Amino acid sequence: MVPSSPGGYWHRGSGFMVASVLALVGAGVLLRLPQLAMEYGGGAFLCVYIGFLLLVAWPLLTTEWLFGRVMRQDLAGALHADISARGASRIWMLIAALMLLAPLVVASYYAVIAGWNVAFLLRASSGALAGADPENPSVLFLAVAQDAERTLAWFTIMVVACGVIAARGIRGGIETTARGLLWGVLLLLALLALAVARRGDWAAALQPWAGWNWSALGWRGILEALRQALFSAGLGLGMMAAYAGYLPERARLLRSAAAVLALSTLLAVVGGSLVMGLLADAPQRLQGQMPALFVAPVVVAAEQGWRVVPAAIYLVVVALAVASIIALMEPLVQFLMARKRCTRVYAVTAVGFAIWFMGLLTVLTFGSTALGELGGRSVFGWLQIFALRLGAPLAILLLLIYVGRVWTRAELDAALRGREGPGDPQRVGRRANFVRFMLVYPTRVAVIAAMLYGLGLVDLLIRFWSPN
Repeated sequence: MVPSSPGGYWHRGSGFMVASVLALVGAGVLLRLPQLAMEYGGGAFLCVYIGFLLLVAWPLLTTEWLFGRVMRQDLAGALHADISARGASRIWMLIAALMLLAPLVVASYYAVIAGWNVAFLLRASSGALAGADPENPSVLFLAVAQDAERTLAWFTIMVVACGVIAARGIRGGIETTARGLLWGVLLLLALLALAVARRGDWAAALQPWAGWNWSALGWRGILEALRQALFSAGLGLGMMAAYAGYLPERARLLRSAAAVLALSTLLAVVGGSLVMGLLADAPQRLQGQMPALFVAPVVVAAEQGWRVVPAAIYLVVVALAVASIIALMEPLVQFLMARKRCTRVYAVTAVGFAIWFMGLLTVLTFGSTALGELGGRSVFGWLQIFALRLGAPLAILLLLIYVGRVWTRAELDAALRGREGPGDPQRVGRRANFVRFMLVYPTRVAVIAAMLYGLGLVDLLIRFWSPN
Protein backbone atom coordinates (compact mmCIF):
# COMPACT_ATOMS: atom_id res chain seq x y z
CA MET A 1 0.00 0.00 0.00
CA VAL A 2 2.99 2.31 0.51
CA PRO A 3 4.58 3.35 -2.82
CA SER A 4 8.14 4.54 -3.24
CA SER A 5 8.94 8.25 -3.08
CA PRO A 6 9.54 9.78 -6.54
CA GLY A 7 11.04 12.89 -4.94
CA GLY A 8 13.65 11.09 -2.85
CA TYR A 9 13.84 10.74 0.92
CA TRP A 10 15.07 12.63 3.92
CA HIS A 11 18.82 12.17 4.29
CA ARG A 12 18.34 11.18 7.92
CA GLY A 13 15.34 10.42 10.06
CA SER A 14 16.50 13.02 12.52
CA GLY A 15 16.34 15.66 9.78
CA PHE A 16 12.64 14.95 9.30
CA MET A 17 12.04 15.18 13.04
CA VAL A 18 13.97 18.45 13.41
CA ALA A 19 12.08 20.06 10.53
CA SER A 20 8.76 18.85 11.96
CA VAL A 21 9.51 20.06 15.49
CA LEU A 22 10.46 23.57 14.33
CA ALA A 23 7.46 23.78 12.01
CA LEU A 24 5.04 22.72 14.76
CA VAL A 25 6.35 25.17 17.35
CA GLY A 26 5.89 27.99 14.86
CA ALA A 27 5.77 31.66 15.70
CA GLY A 28 2.60 31.78 17.77
CA VAL A 29 3.08 29.10 20.42
CA LEU A 30 5.93 30.50 22.54
CA LEU A 31 3.79 33.00 24.44
CA ARG A 32 0.30 31.72 23.71
CA LEU A 33 0.86 28.51 25.68
CA PRO A 34 2.10 30.20 28.91
CA GLN A 35 -0.56 32.90 28.58
CA LEU A 36 -3.29 30.27 28.39
CA ALA A 37 -1.77 28.46 31.37
CA MET A 38 -1.76 31.66 33.45
CA GLU A 39 -5.40 32.27 32.60
CA TYR A 40 -6.71 28.75 33.12
CA GLY A 41 -5.12 27.30 36.22
CA GLY A 42 -1.37 26.96 35.59
CA GLY A 43 -0.28 23.36 36.01
CA ALA A 44 -3.87 22.17 35.69
CA PHE A 45 -4.07 23.59 32.18
CA LEU A 46 -0.68 22.11 31.25
CA CYS A 47 -1.78 18.70 32.51
CA VAL A 48 -4.96 18.77 30.41
CA TYR A 49 -3.01 20.07 27.41
CA ILE A 50 -0.51 17.20 27.59
CA GLY A 51 -3.41 14.78 27.98
CA PHE A 52 -4.95 16.04 24.74
CA LEU A 53 -1.59 15.74 23.01
CA LEU A 54 -1.51 12.05 23.94
CA LEU A 55 -5.16 11.21 23.35
CA VAL A 56 -5.93 13.37 20.31
CA ALA A 57 -2.88 14.96 18.68
CA TRP A 58 -0.71 11.83 18.76
CA PRO A 59 -3.02 9.50 16.78
CA LEU A 60 -4.07 12.32 14.46
CA LEU A 61 -0.49 13.35 13.67
CA THR A 62 0.32 9.70 13.03
CA THR A 63 -2.65 9.49 10.67
CA GLU A 64 -1.64 12.61 8.76
CA TRP A 65 1.90 11.25 8.34
CA LEU A 66 0.45 7.91 7.31
CA PHE A 67 -1.79 9.58 4.75
CA GLY A 68 1.08 11.64 3.36
CA ARG A 69 3.41 8.68 3.06
CA VAL A 70 0.80 6.62 1.23
CA MET A 71 -0.14 9.46 -1.14
CA ARG A 72 3.50 10.58 -1.56
CA GLN A 73 4.07 13.77 -3.58
CA ASP A 74 0.74 13.83 -5.45
CA LEU A 75 -1.81 14.33 -2.68
CA ALA A 76 -4.73 15.31 -4.91
CA GLY A 77 -3.97 12.86 -7.73
CA ALA A 78 -3.27 9.89 -5.47
CA LEU A 79 -6.37 10.59 -3.36
CA HIS A 80 -8.51 10.83 -6.50
CA ALA A 81 -7.14 7.50 -7.73
CA ASP A 82 -7.75 5.90 -4.34
CA ILE A 83 -11.32 7.22 -4.24
CA SER A 84 -12.03 6.03 -7.79
CA ALA A 85 -10.62 2.57 -7.10
CA ARG A 86 -12.87 2.17 -4.08
CA GLY A 87 -15.93 3.72 -5.72
CA ALA A 88 -16.14 6.21 -2.87
CA SER A 89 -17.79 9.61 -2.98
CA ARG A 90 -15.88 12.50 -4.55
CA ILE A 91 -16.67 14.57 -1.47
CA TRP A 92 -13.48 13.15 0.03
CA MET A 93 -11.50 15.26 -2.45
CA LEU A 94 -12.30 18.14 -0.11
CA ILE A 95 -9.48 16.76 2.07
CA ALA A 96 -6.91 17.56 -0.61
CA ALA A 97 -8.49 20.93 -1.41
CA LEU A 98 -8.35 22.07 2.21
CA MET A 99 -4.83 20.72 2.74
CA LEU A 100 -3.64 22.73 -0.26
CA LEU A 101 -5.52 25.98 0.37
CA ALA A 102 -5.32 26.32 4.18
CA PRO A 103 -1.49 26.27 4.35
CA LEU A 104 -1.34 28.91 1.61
CA VAL A 105 -3.50 31.25 3.72
CA VAL A 106 -1.52 30.60 6.92
CA ALA A 107 1.83 31.04 5.15
CA SER A 108 0.69 34.38 3.74
CA TYR A 109 0.14 36.04 7.11
CA TYR A 110 2.98 34.13 8.81
CA ALA A 111 5.32 35.78 6.32
CA VAL A 112 3.93 39.19 7.26
CA ILE A 113 4.43 38.42 10.97
CA ALA A 114 7.98 37.25 10.26
CA GLY A 115 8.65 40.52 8.41
CA TRP A 116 7.44 42.51 11.42
CA ASN A 117 9.83 40.54 13.63
CA VAL A 118 12.75 41.36 11.34
CA ALA A 119 11.83 45.06 11.57
CA PHE A 120 11.73 44.86 15.37
CA LEU A 121 14.98 42.87 15.35
CA LEU A 122 16.77 45.76 13.69
CA ARG A 123 15.20 48.24 16.09
CA ALA A 124 16.23 46.15 19.08
CA SER A 125 19.79 45.75 17.79
CA SER A 126 20.15 49.51 17.26
CA GLY A 127 18.79 50.36 20.71
CA ALA A 128 15.71 52.11 19.30
CA LEU A 129 13.41 50.14 21.62
CA ALA A 130 15.03 51.53 24.77
CA GLY A 131 12.97 54.71 24.54
CA ALA A 132 9.63 52.93 24.24
CA ASP A 133 6.90 53.30 26.86
CA PRO A 134 6.92 50.03 28.87
CA GLU A 135 3.38 50.68 30.09
CA ASN A 136 1.97 50.94 26.57
CA PRO A 137 4.33 48.93 24.36
CA SER A 138 1.69 48.02 21.74
CA VAL A 139 1.88 51.58 20.40
CA LEU A 140 5.26 50.78 18.84
CA PHE A 141 3.88 47.62 17.26
CA LEU A 142 0.98 49.50 15.69
CA ALA A 143 3.35 52.14 14.34
CA VAL A 144 5.31 49.43 12.53
CA ALA A 145 2.32 47.35 11.42
CA GLN A 146 0.47 50.36 10.02
CA ASP A 147 3.44 51.37 7.86
CA ALA A 148 2.24 49.48 4.78
CA GLU A 149 5.28 50.26 2.62
CA ARG A 150 7.87 48.96 5.06
CA THR A 151 5.69 46.00 5.99
CA LEU A 152 5.41 45.10 2.31
CA ALA A 153 9.19 45.32 1.91
CA TRP A 154 9.99 43.04 4.86
CA PHE A 155 7.18 40.68 3.92
CA THR A 156 8.56 40.38 0.38
CA ILE A 157 12.07 39.69 1.70
CA MET A 158 10.74 36.88 3.92
CA VAL A 159 8.82 35.27 1.05
CA VAL A 160 11.91 35.38 -1.19
CA ALA A 161 14.17 33.98 1.55
CA CYS A 162 11.82 31.08 2.30
CA GLY A 163 11.43 30.42 -1.42
CA VAL A 164 15.19 30.20 -1.94
CA ILE A 165 15.46 27.62 0.85
CA ALA A 166 12.50 25.57 -0.40
CA ALA A 167 13.81 25.63 -3.99
CA ARG A 168 17.02 23.88 -2.92
CA GLY A 169 15.10 20.70 -2.26
CA ILE A 170 14.30 18.48 0.68
CA ARG A 171 17.90 17.60 1.52
CA GLY A 172 19.99 20.54 0.38
CA GLY A 173 17.47 23.17 1.43
CA ILE A 174 14.84 22.19 3.98
CA GLU A 175 16.74 19.56 5.98
CA THR A 176 20.02 21.50 6.07
CA THR A 177 18.26 24.73 7.01
CA ALA A 178 16.22 23.01 9.73
CA ARG A 179 19.37 21.71 11.40
CA GLY A 180 20.98 25.14 11.31
CA LEU A 181 17.83 26.80 12.65
CA LEU A 182 17.61 24.30 15.51
CA TRP A 183 21.16 25.01 16.66
CA GLY A 184 20.51 28.72 16.34
CA VAL A 185 17.32 28.51 18.41
CA LEU A 186 19.05 26.44 21.11
CA LEU A 187 21.93 28.95 21.36
CA LEU A 188 19.49 31.86 21.57
CA LEU A 189 17.48 30.10 24.28
CA ALA A 190 20.71 29.53 26.20
CA LEU A 191 21.37 33.27 25.95
CA LEU A 192 17.89 34.01 27.29
CA ALA A 193 18.48 31.57 30.16
CA LEU A 194 21.65 33.47 31.08
CA ALA A 195 19.68 36.71 31.03
CA VAL A 196 17.03 35.24 33.35
CA ALA A 197 19.77 33.96 35.65
CA ARG A 198 21.33 37.42 35.70
CA ARG A 199 18.04 38.90 36.84
CA GLY A 200 17.55 36.05 39.30
CA ASP A 201 13.87 35.91 38.48
CA TRP A 202 13.26 32.23 37.88
CA ALA A 203 9.96 32.55 39.78
CA ALA A 204 8.56 34.66 36.93
CA ALA A 205 9.71 32.04 34.41
CA LEU A 206 7.86 29.29 36.30
CA GLN A 207 4.84 31.43 37.11
CA PRO A 208 2.69 30.25 34.16
CA TRP A 209 2.88 26.65 35.38
CA ALA A 210 2.71 27.37 39.12
CA GLY A 211 -0.23 26.02 41.08
CA TRP A 212 -2.94 23.51 40.22
CA ASN A 213 -6.04 25.68 40.17
CA TRP A 214 -8.58 23.29 38.74
CA SER A 215 -11.45 25.67 39.50
CA ALA A 216 -9.88 28.25 37.17
CA LEU A 217 -9.66 25.67 34.38
CA GLY A 218 -13.36 25.23 33.73
CA TRP A 219 -14.91 23.99 30.51
CA ARG A 220 -13.45 26.91 28.55
CA GLY A 221 -9.93 26.09 29.69
CA ILE A 222 -10.44 22.47 28.64
CA LEU A 223 -11.57 23.50 25.16
CA GLU A 224 -8.71 25.99 24.87
CA ALA A 225 -6.28 23.21 25.78
CA LEU A 226 -7.85 21.00 23.11
CA ARG A 227 -7.62 23.72 20.44
CA GLN A 228 -4.03 24.47 21.38
CA ALA A 229 -3.11 20.78 21.20
CA LEU A 230 -4.52 20.56 17.67
CA PHE A 231 -2.91 23.85 16.66
CA SER A 232 0.47 22.84 18.12
CA ALA A 233 0.42 19.67 16.04
CA GLY A 234 -0.28 21.58 12.81
CA LEU A 235 -3.11 19.18 12.10
CA GLY A 236 -5.04 19.64 8.88
CA LEU A 237 -2.64 22.16 7.36
CA GLY A 238 -1.10 19.60 5.00
CA MET A 239 2.52 20.42 5.89
CA MET A 240 2.97 17.27 7.97
CA ALA A 241 1.45 15.15 5.23
CA ALA A 242 3.79 16.79 2.72
CA TYR A 243 6.87 16.14 4.85
CA ALA A 244 5.77 12.53 5.36
CA GLY A 245 5.77 12.08 1.59
CA TYR A 246 9.57 11.88 1.79
CA LEU A 247 9.62 9.27 4.57
CA PRO A 248 10.96 5.79 3.82
CA GLU A 249 8.60 2.85 3.96
CA ARG A 250 9.97 1.49 7.23
CA ALA A 251 9.77 4.70 9.24
CA ARG A 252 8.08 4.12 12.61
CA LEU A 253 5.29 6.66 12.59
CA LEU A 254 3.79 6.20 16.06
CA ARG A 255 7.14 6.46 17.80
CA SER A 256 8.26 9.40 15.67
CA ALA A 257 4.98 11.27 16.24
CA ALA A 258 5.31 10.86 20.01
CA ALA A 259 8.89 12.13 19.92
CA VAL A 260 8.05 15.15 17.73
CA LEU A 261 5.11 16.18 19.94
CA ALA A 262 7.22 15.79 23.08
CA LEU A 263 10.14 17.81 21.70
CA SER A 264 7.96 20.58 20.24
CA THR A 265 6.09 20.91 23.55
CA LEU A 266 9.34 21.02 25.50
CA LEU A 267 10.73 23.69 23.19
CA ALA A 268 7.57 25.79 23.46
CA VAL A 269 7.39 25.50 27.26
CA VAL A 270 11.08 26.33 27.76
CA GLY A 271 11.05 29.20 25.27
CA GLY A 272 7.84 30.71 26.61
CA SER A 273 9.03 30.38 30.21
CA LEU A 274 12.31 32.15 29.47
CA VAL A 275 10.52 35.07 27.82
CA MET A 276 8.18 35.30 30.81
CA GLY A 277 11.18 35.23 33.13
CA LEU A 278 12.46 38.42 31.52
CA LEU A 279 9.23 40.29 32.27
CA ALA A 280 8.25 41.77 35.58
CA ASP A 281 4.57 41.18 36.52
CA ALA A 282 4.19 39.29 33.24
CA PRO A 283 0.49 38.40 33.58
CA GLN A 284 -0.57 42.02 34.07
CA ARG A 285 1.83 43.38 31.46
CA LEU A 286 0.67 41.04 28.72
CA GLN A 287 -3.00 41.01 29.66
CA GLY A 288 -5.03 42.00 26.63
CA GLN A 289 -1.96 42.53 24.45
CA MET A 290 -2.69 40.91 21.10
CA PRO A 291 0.83 41.17 19.65
CA ALA A 292 2.51 39.63 22.73
CA LEU A 293 5.49 38.39 20.74
CA PHE A 294 6.32 41.97 19.82
CA VAL A 295 5.36 43.54 23.14
CA ALA A 296 7.46 41.33 25.43
CA PRO A 297 10.90 42.25 23.98
CA VAL A 298 9.88 45.94 23.89
CA VAL A 299 9.20 45.81 27.63
CA VAL A 300 12.55 44.10 28.25
CA ALA A 301 14.41 46.70 26.19
CA ALA A 302 12.63 49.66 27.80
CA GLU A 303 13.04 48.47 31.39
CA GLN A 304 16.49 46.89 31.26
CA GLY A 305 18.14 48.90 28.50
CA TRP A 306 19.28 45.67 26.84
CA ARG A 307 19.82 45.23 23.11
CA VAL A 308 21.03 41.65 22.72
CA VAL A 309 18.28 39.97 24.73
CA PRO A 310 15.30 41.54 22.89
CA ALA A 311 17.07 40.89 19.59
CA ALA A 312 17.53 37.25 20.62
CA ILE A 313 13.78 36.89 21.24
CA TYR A 314 12.96 38.29 17.81
CA LEU A 315 15.57 36.01 16.22
CA VAL A 316 13.96 32.95 17.81
CA VAL A 317 10.57 33.97 16.45
CA VAL A 318 11.97 34.63 12.97
CA ALA A 319 13.72 31.24 12.91
CA LEU A 320 10.54 29.41 13.94
CA ALA A 321 8.44 31.41 11.46
CA VAL A 322 10.82 30.56 8.60
CA ALA A 323 10.62 26.84 9.46
CA SER A 324 6.81 27.02 9.49
CA ILE A 325 6.52 28.95 6.23
CA ILE A 326 8.79 26.52 4.40
CA ALA A 327 6.71 23.61 5.67
CA LEU A 328 3.46 25.34 4.70
CA MET A 329 4.76 25.89 1.17
CA GLU A 330 5.56 22.23 0.61
CA PRO A 331 2.02 20.85 -0.05
CA LEU A 332 1.43 23.24 -2.95
CA VAL A 333 4.99 22.81 -4.24
CA GLN A 334 4.47 19.05 -4.39
CA PHE A 335 1.08 19.50 -6.06
CA LEU A 336 2.45 21.71 -8.84
CA MET A 337 5.45 19.45 -9.45
CA ALA A 338 3.21 16.40 -9.76
CA ARG A 339 0.32 17.90 -11.71
CA LYS A 340 2.14 20.37 -13.97
CA ARG A 341 5.30 18.26 -14.40
CA CYS A 342 7.41 21.32 -13.65
CA THR A 343 10.71 21.74 -11.84
CA ARG A 344 10.91 22.44 -8.14
CA VAL A 345 12.24 25.95 -8.76
CA TYR A 346 9.26 26.79 -10.98
CA ALA A 347 6.80 25.34 -8.45
CA VAL A 348 8.36 27.24 -5.52
CA THR A 349 8.31 30.47 -7.55
CA ALA A 350 4.62 30.04 -8.34
CA VAL A 351 3.77 29.27 -4.70
CA GLY A 352 5.84 32.26 -3.58
CA PHE A 353 3.87 34.60 -5.84
CA ALA A 354 0.59 33.10 -4.55
CA ILE A 355 1.69 33.68 -0.94
CA TRP A 356 2.78 37.22 -1.76
CA PHE A 357 -0.53 38.20 -3.36
CA MET A 358 -2.50 36.56 -0.54
CA GLY A 359 -0.32 38.33 2.02
CA LEU A 360 -1.27 41.71 0.57
CA LEU A 361 -4.63 41.30 2.29
CA THR A 362 -2.91 41.12 5.69
CA VAL A 363 -0.62 44.03 4.85
CA LEU A 364 -3.56 46.22 3.84
CA THR A 365 -5.57 45.14 6.89
CA PHE A 366 -3.02 46.76 9.20
CA GLY A 367 -1.66 49.41 6.83
CA SER A 368 -2.61 53.03 6.52
CA THR A 369 -4.88 52.07 3.62
CA ALA A 370 -6.57 49.51 5.83
CA LEU A 371 -9.34 47.42 4.34
CA GLY A 372 -12.77 47.77 5.83
CA GLU A 373 -14.41 45.24 8.10
CA LEU A 374 -16.90 42.62 7.05
CA GLY A 375 -19.30 41.28 9.63
CA GLY A 376 -17.40 43.00 12.41
CA ARG A 377 -14.08 41.34 11.49
CA SER A 378 -11.06 42.44 9.49
CA VAL A 379 -9.84 40.55 6.45
CA PHE A 380 -6.96 39.23 8.57
CA GLY A 381 -9.49 37.93 11.10
CA TRP A 382 -11.48 36.14 8.41
CA LEU A 383 -8.33 34.56 7.00
CA GLN A 384 -7.49 33.16 10.44
CA ILE A 385 -11.03 31.84 10.89
CA PHE A 386 -10.99 30.11 7.51
CA ALA A 387 -7.55 28.53 7.88
CA LEU A 388 -7.21 27.68 11.57
CA ARG A 389 -10.76 27.50 12.89
CA LEU A 390 -12.58 25.98 9.94
CA GLY A 391 -10.32 24.73 7.14
CA ALA A 392 -7.70 22.84 9.17
CA PRO A 393 -10.14 21.20 11.65
CA LEU A 394 -12.50 20.22 8.82
CA ALA A 395 -9.62 18.74 6.81
CA ILE A 396 -8.39 16.61 9.70
CA LEU A 397 -11.97 15.55 10.55
CA LEU A 398 -12.60 14.36 6.99
CA LEU A 399 -9.18 12.70 6.92
CA LEU A 400 -9.71 10.66 10.07
CA ILE A 401 -13.20 9.65 8.91
CA TYR A 402 -11.79 8.60 5.52
CA VAL A 403 -8.95 6.56 6.99
CA GLY A 404 -11.14 5.11 9.72
CA ARG A 405 -14.12 4.25 7.54
CA VAL A 406 -12.86 3.71 3.98
CA TRP A 407 -9.53 2.00 4.72
CA THR A 408 -9.80 -1.51 6.15
CA ARG A 409 -7.93 -2.58 9.27
CA ALA A 410 -5.58 -4.64 7.13
CA GLU A 411 -4.80 -1.68 4.88
CA LEU A 412 -4.19 0.54 7.89
CA ASP A 413 -1.89 -2.07 9.38
CA ALA A 414 0.04 -2.45 6.11
CA ALA A 415 0.45 1.31 5.82
CA LEU A 416 1.73 1.59 9.40
CA ARG A 417 4.23 -1.18 8.73
CA GLY A 418 5.32 0.37 5.42
CA ARG A 419 4.28 -2.65 3.38
CA GLU A 420 2.89 -2.68 -0.13
CA GLY A 421 -0.40 -4.38 -0.87
CA PRO A 422 -3.72 -4.56 0.98
CA GLY A 423 -2.33 -6.37 4.02
CA ASP A 424 -3.42 -9.56 5.78
CA PRO A 425 -6.75 -9.29 7.66
CA GLN A 426 -5.65 -12.15 9.94
CA ARG A 427 -2.48 -10.39 11.09
CA VAL A 428 -3.59 -6.91 12.09
CA GLY A 429 -1.26 -5.57 14.76
CA ARG A 430 -2.03 -3.71 17.97
CA ARG A 431 -0.81 -0.42 16.52
CA ALA A 432 -3.40 -0.52 13.74
CA ASN A 433 -6.16 -1.42 16.20
CA PHE A 434 -5.12 1.44 18.50
CA VAL A 435 -5.02 4.03 15.71
CA ARG A 436 -8.32 2.89 14.24
CA PHE A 437 -10.04 2.95 17.64
CA MET A 438 -8.81 6.50 18.29
CA LEU A 439 -9.91 7.65 14.84
CA VAL A 440 -13.38 6.12 15.11
CA TYR A 441 -14.27 7.23 18.61
CA PRO A 442 -12.64 9.98 20.76
CA THR A 443 -10.78 11.98 18.14
CA ARG A 444 -13.84 12.76 16.02
CA VAL A 445 -15.69 14.17 19.01
CA ALA A 446 -12.61 16.15 20.07
CA VAL A 447 -12.06 17.72 16.64
CA ILE A 448 -15.75 18.61 16.27
CA ALA A 449 -15.76 20.19 19.73
CA ALA A 450 -12.63 22.22 18.97
CA MET A 451 -14.04 23.40 15.64
CA LEU A 452 -17.38 24.46 17.13
CA TYR A 453 -15.62 26.29 19.94
CA GLY A 454 -13.18 28.01 17.59
CA LEU A 455 -16.05 29.23 15.41
CA GLY A 456 -17.83 30.68 18.46
CA LEU A 457 -20.82 28.34 18.20
CA VAL A 458 -20.37 27.03 21.74
CA ASP A 459 -20.58 30.55 23.16
CA LEU A 460 -23.59 31.21 20.93
CA LEU A 461 -25.40 28.15 22.30
CA ILE A 462 -24.57 29.15 25.87
CA ARG A 463 -25.97 32.66 25.33
CA PHE A 464 -29.06 31.15 23.70
CA TRP A 465 -29.81 28.81 26.58
CA SER A 466 -28.74 31.20 29.34
CA PRO A 467 -31.70 32.38 31.45
CA ASN A 468 -30.18 35.89 31.47
